[in-house]
Amino acid sequence: MSISEDYVSLEILQERIKTARDRMHQLWSEKGYTDTDVLNASIELDDLLNEYQRRFRFLKG
Repeated sequence: MSISEDYVSLEILQERIKTARDRMHQLWSEKGYTDTDVLNASIELDDLLNEYQRRFRFLKG
């Protein structure tokens, strides 16, 4: 992958993070913070954030 493709990939990942965060907030509002769906959405968001950090460090590395 080229540097520009890597940055596009990061931008796509940022959009996925925003979508996952919005979904988690919506579920939290509807179901409360202890609901299984909210916890699963939080795990998904954490995974996306971790992936973003890995890719970002690789590019800056």
